Amino acid sequence: MPRVNPWEQEGDDALFGESLTDRILQLGLTPADAGRLLEASPARLRGVGGDPAAIFAPARRKVGMLFTSRSGTTFFVDILNRSGVFGGIREHLNGYRQRTGAKKYKSASMADYLTETVRRYSSPAGVFGFKGTAEALLPLAQVGELPENARQWSWITVRRDDIVAQAVSLFRAKATGVWHSVGKLSGKPPMPPYDFVGIEKQIELIQRKQGHIERFIAHHDLTPLRLVYEDFKDDPTDALKAVFHHVDLIPPANLAELVAEGEFTIMADDQSQHYADRFRAESTYQLE
Repeated sequence: MPRVNPWEQEGDDALFGESLTDRILQLGLTPADAGRLLEASPARLRGVGGDPAAIFAPARRKVGMLFTSRSGTTFFVDILNRSGVFGGIREHLNGYRQRTGAKKYKSASMADYLTETVRRYSSPAGVFGFKGTAEALLPLAQVGELPENARQWSWITVRRDDIVAQAVSLFRAKATGVWHSVGKLSGKPPMPPYDFVGIEKQIELIQRKQGHIERFIAHHDLTPLRLVYEDFKDDPTDALKAVFHHVDLIPPANLAELVAEGEFTIMADDQSQHYADRFRAESTYQLE
């Protein structure tokens, strides 16, 4: 007998006490977003149900970092993770991680997958964190953690002021398949041919995903720590301290050393700046 996907059943109220559509909208997403995300996840992880208290039992503090792509979170989180305090903050909830993790953990459901993820990646101090776009909130809704417990989390948002430069970076990464530069001698990926429409599409994508984040925050009246890439890209020390304080933790004494030991390097160069300048000159948009 084929397995029934509860997200496609009638009578949603019997599952959650309110319609699934309402719950999805409370995440800042649309039903279309949810359907696309579920299609990208393993079939056995598409259902609903779970005990949030049991799933997150190892986590005395829960941290969610919401961002749009190419906003510097990989190098920033690398420092947090190397501190040992935050366990392993990663994109645990994206489609790729779900597929590989479910296979590795032999997860039979989303509740199983999250239970094992929290167990493996919570720090000895009981801190569990993830980073992702607002789309990463959907698995938490599947197991009943969200929206009910949204205010139990410490939320952090990361964005860029220069959305054109961000879009150029995203355009370059998608075209070359190179998303990170590690080590002083790693070099920079080549720039693909300039494409106004290609960059414009990335701007639209970034704006849409930032909108998801802002709707989620506004709906639940959250007070996240807001970080801006341009403020921390050259020296993240103050931003890192702000994260520790936001989660009610004490920054480690060796924080400066952890920053200095980081191997991720900024990928922007003269070519990417040229593309951003050219796009602005050609654009008819008034970008904020």
